Order: sequence, then C-alpha cells, then structure tokens
Amino acid sequence: MTESNELFPEAVVSGHQNQSAYSGIGTAERDIHEERAALIKEYNKLTRRTERLEKDYERLDYLYKQAVALRDYNEKEKEKQLNYNKMLRDNCPDDIFLLDSNARILLCTSTVTESLKSLETEIEGQNLYQLASRVFPDSFVDVLREAIDSVRSTRESMSFEVDARSHTGTVMYYSVNIEPALDEEGELTGMVLLLHNTSELHQANIRAEEASKAKGEFLSRMSHEIRTPMNAIIGMTSIARGSSDPQRKEHCLNQIDVASKHLLGVINDILDMSKIEANKYELSFTEFVFEKMLINVSDIVKVRAEEKRQNLFVNIGRDIPFSLIGDELRLSQVITNLLTNAVKFTPEGGTITLNVMRMPDIDGQSCLQIEVIDTGIGISEEQQSRLFNSFEQAEGGTVRKYGGTGLGLAISKRIVELMGGQIWIESELGKGAKFAFTLQYQHVLDESPTRISKQKKDIRILAVDTSSDTREYFLTLFGELEITCDTVSTAFEALHEIEIHADTPYNVFFIDGQLPDTSAISLIKMIKAVAGDCAIILMVSATDWNDIEREATAAGADTFVSKPLFPSVLIDTINKCLGLASALSNISEREHNLKEHDFSGHTLLIAEDVETNREIVSVFLEDSGASIVFAENGIEVVSLFNSNPDTYSLILMDIHMPGMDGYEATRKIRSLEVPRAKEIPIVAMTANVFREDIERCLEAGMNDHLGKPLDMGSLFSKLGQYLCSDE
Repeated sequence: MTESNELFPEAVVSGHQNQSAYSGIGTAERDIHEERAALIKEYNKLTRRTERLEKDYERLDYLYKQAVALRDYNEKEKEKQLNYNKMLRDNCPDDIFLLDSNARILLCTSTVTESLKSLETEIEGQNLYQLASRVFPDSFVDVLREAIDSVRSTRESMSFEVDARSHTGTVMYYSVNIEPALDEEGELTGMVLLLHNTSELHQANIRAEEASKAKGEFLSRMSHEIRTPMNAIIGMTSIARGSSDPQRKEHCLNQIDVASKHLLGVINDILDMSKIEANKYELSFTEFVFEKMLINVSDIVKVRAEEKRQNLFVNIGRDIPFSLIGDELRLSQVITNLLTNAVKFTPEGGTITLNVMRMPDIDGQSCLQIEVIDTGIGISEEQQSRLFNSFEQAEGGTVRKYGGTGLGLAISKRIVELMGGQIWIESELGKGAKFAFTLQYQHVLDESPTRISKQKKDIRILAVDTSSDTREYFLTLFGELEITCDTVSTAFEALHEIEIHADTPYNVFFIDGQLPDTSAISLIKMIKAVAGDCAIILMVSATDWNDIEREATAAGADTFVSKPLFPSVLIDTINKCLGLASALSNISEREHNLKEHDFSGHTLLIAEDVETNREIVSVFLEDSGASIVFAENGIEVVSLFNSNPDTYSLILMDIHMPGMDGYEATRKIRSLEVPRAKEIPIVAMTANVFREDIERCLEAGMNDHLGKPLDMGSLFSKLGQYLCSDE
C-alpha cells in the first residue's frame, strides 16, 4: 500500500516551502491545490487504515482457523473418549452402575445389560432397587439399600462381601464397593456401585481347602497304610525269632510275606501317582495273551475271595481275540484294582463277576469293555462324584473299616484314558456296584488256537455244580462250541442223568468239589463204576485241593480245574485229556518249568553292594545248580569279567553301587576287547523300575531288567530265558 505515495510525490513537499509558488496563483487555483492536498492526506490516512484492517483480518483468519482446528480436535477427542468409555463398558468384567442421588441408574456396563437382557427392559433410567428385586431375593436388595443409605448420609465409600441366591436357584458371591460422587461444595450428586462376582474365586477357595484337607487325610492314611504292614513285619519277625515252634514260625513268615507285598503295593501306588501328577506316566505296548493275563490276575485275587467264601466268576466273550497288543502290566493293574476293591467291599458269601465283551470299533480301532460287578455295600451318588479323584476315598468310615490309599481308582482312570477309553461306575448304596471301562487295542489273532478238534466234538459233557451261575457258564461256553453239555446241581441228579443217557453216554465230567448231598470223592467213584475207566473226570474247586488231591486221584479224577473258570483253561484241559495240543496250558507249563530248570554248568556274575540282597539271591539260587560269583561294586565286576570272560554265562547288574554304577560298568564291559564282551547277557537287577529306568538300562547295553524286591519266579524266568534258550 506504500507505493501509492509515489503517485503524489509533490504531496510530500508542501507547506511554507511552496507558499511562494502559490503566491502568484489565483484564488481558484489555490483552492484546487488545497483541496488536492487534503484529498491526498485523506487517501494516505485511508491507506494506513486499510493496512491495519488487512492485518486485523489476517489475525482473525488465523484465529478462526485455530478455533476450527480446536473444535475438530475436541470433537475427535470427545469421540475417542466415547469409544474409550464404550470399550470400558463393553469389556469391564464387573457390574458397574452410575447412580444419581436417588439410586436411579444413569449408566451401566454391558455385563449388566447382558445378564439382565431376559428382563426385556431398558436398564438406564430404572430404579436400582426395583430392578434388583426382579433378579435377587429381598434380603440382597435390603443389604444394597442399607449400604447406599449409609453412603448417602456419611458421604464415605463402603466395601463389603455378600452372597445371594438368584431366582434360578444359583448362589452367587459378590464383592460390593460403593463410591460417593461429590460436587465442589461436598454435596452428593450420585454414586458409583461396583458388583464384582467372586463366585469362581469362592469355589476355587473351597476346592483348594478340600484339596488341602484331602491331602492331609491322604498323608494320614499313608502313615497308617505304611505303618500297619511295617508293624506286622517287625512284630512277626520278633515273634518268629523268639519261637521254637516250626508251625508258628511258618505262620509268622506267611504274615510277613503278606504284609511286605501289601507295603510294596502302597509304595507302587504312591510312585505311580507321583508320575501321573508330573504328567510322566506312559504305557509300553507289547503282544500278550489276553486270557493268560486274566488268569494271572484271578490267581492274585481269588486267595482273598476264598478267605471270604465269595463266588468269583469270569465271563469272556467268544469274540475276544486270543492275543492283543497293549500294555499288559497296566491293564492287569486296572483289573486287579477293581477286583481287589470288589472283594474288599463285598461281604462274606457275596458274588463278584468279571465280564469281558467286544464293543463296536471306534475310529477304526478295536474296542473292549470290561466290567467288575459285585454284591457289596454299594456307593452313594454323592460319594461317586469324587471316587476317581486323587488322594480321596468314598467316605472316612470306609477308610477306617477297609483301609486303602485312595489312589487305586485315580491311577486306574489315568491308565484307561491313556488306553483310549473311559471308566465309570453304576451303583446304589447297599445294592452293590458295577465298575466298567473301555479300552482300544490291536489284536493279533482273530481266533484262539485252543479249540477242541472237530473230530472230538462228538463228546458229551456233564457238569455237576451247586452254583447256578457256574452251570449257566458251562452251558453257554460249550453251546457256543457246539458241544453237548448237560448240567445238574447234585450227585443224585448226576447219577440219574447218567442212567437215562446210557445209550449216548457222557465222556467228560466236571465235578464240583463241594456237593450238597455227598462228597465229590464218592461221586467220582460212582461215576467210574457206571461209566468205566474211559470216562474223563475233572474236579472243579474254588479252594485249594492239595488236601484231597491224592484221594481224588486215587478215586479216578484225571485232573483239577480252579475257579474262576476260563474258556481256554477248560478247553485246554479237555484237549490234554484227549491227547490234543493245548496252547494256553503249554504257556503255563513252560513258565512253570522255567523255575525248575537245572542251571548246572553255568556261572553267574552278580554285582550287588548290599549284603542282605546278596544273601537273598544266594538262597534263591542255592538249588538251581548254578555257580555264583559276587562283585560288590562296578569296578570289581568289570575286573572279574575282564580276567575270565569265558567263565561267566550271565551277569546280574545292580545299578546303584559305590565307585562305579551299573550303567558305567555295563558300558565298560561292552567296550572290552575280550571274548564275549559284546554277547554276554547282562540283566539289570535294581529298584529303579520306571519305564525310563528300564530304557536307560537298555541304552547302557543291558539285555533285560529285573525289579527289586526280587520275585523268585521272575528271576528263574529271566535266567531260563537266557541260559536255557538252546535247551
């Protein structure tokens, strides 16, 4: 705008200096010049004012833009704040209410609207007490009212715990916090009510307390379960030491044997449970004969069942494969546990039944269902809910009366789950119980090789047994085999059946050892007198027949069969009497004969640092014919073998020894440049019995594993496997 002055430069040079220039000019011209000068002056003034206005405009425009930017920023912040508030409301896990001073709901979190959507009403604007009364009982509403009234009057916050049963019957636990909202003058304008649902925490606390209590009771039971057999062992040892009566000493030794095996079972349960708790419990799958495994289990259980005069039955479906692939040890552990419990909780004279049936395949895997049914005391529904929990038993009185660690079923549940199955119970208090479980498996052979030859299926069988269940078992089994079988319950009925079937005589007789009308020995003699010496007589008994074996054999009994009855055992026994091969009995005979092998000519090198253990092994092997050389540590066993490698037939290797352990000793022996260092059988003999322990032994170069405490049968079986393989 300043350039406008250049248009009128003469306007700058004015005043007295130019008055002389105007002196000669006329009045009109002078007026024009004055007016022109005034206009220029006014123009310059307007120009300066315009400049000031333009600057003011620029400042106002800047301020306007700043105001617009601030407005946009505030709107964005407001929107962001609203989003934050919405996120807070939508994601807050607690029920939060913003109330006015009259307890009217102004705002609430989404958890409130979600939990109360069934009321189909607008939450905000509702009176808190009226809304709460539609969900909670009056007692809960009264507690809220009293608390809010207290905050309203005191202007101080309040926190407390309260429980409430909803109209659906669910008990809820809440932590309540009420904060007053005050203005600058301290007047109450509203309140914030927070309801934090602590039901899960409350239940967790209850579970933690119950778990703590259960573990405390478990430790108490463990003390009892360990000290009881220890007391028997120590006490019976003292009695035997102070007695000169051989029968009394024998009794003490038997009691010590029972107590020590019970103690070992307790220890095994604790170790198994510790592995389960650490999630390190694994299965080992091998091929095994299923029915043979069941026979071994029944041999363990039936001793106690005989003592209580209980009836033990085993029913195996004919479509059950002869051989399976699975963990034989763990499966037998589950079945043994269930059967042992059934015997324990079933009164004298009761009945226990083991059923095995094939189920439809699951995802291409074959499936078995195994049931253990008893006529015992039964289990209430409430007790069933915690039956498979670790460290727990059905009820405290049960523990005191029957004993037990409370771990067996928890361990069984884990084993069954690892086998791809599930376990459950069906029971009523006072009406017995049925424990059942499924498992998935692979089978090797579809049919048992223990079948009666077709040309021998014309035999006729008469079974004489007082038990209706046993008679039904005979009928079902031989009916499936298409073999004629009749059953009777008394000797009188048996003789009558023999008489009326004289034209088609019976060739095989099963005689119960306990008959109501006469002795089994007398009936055997009468049958031999009528049917002749060609009749095959098999005596069946649930008790030990050693006392009558000589008399029964003299009367004409061909052999003896133990209850519970197994299909393969019955079939094998008949085959044997008929001169046919019997696979299952061959297995039994082979395992039995291993214990009677003569190991003469063999020298065993045994590494064992504990003198008592060396004495036990020496006694076990004293009648075996084997020579024994002991080494007390790993260094010594390596030295002995290195000096005379051809002398020794087998090495039994302890693991934990001073100087050099069994693992290192085995590696040293395998690395020796002497004959047979790579070939000599080395069998671990150790109390380390977990699967990883066995695998570690094999990785070190050992051939096999024997667990401590040593079992004579297992020891002879291993020795026979390696020393008699060529015999």
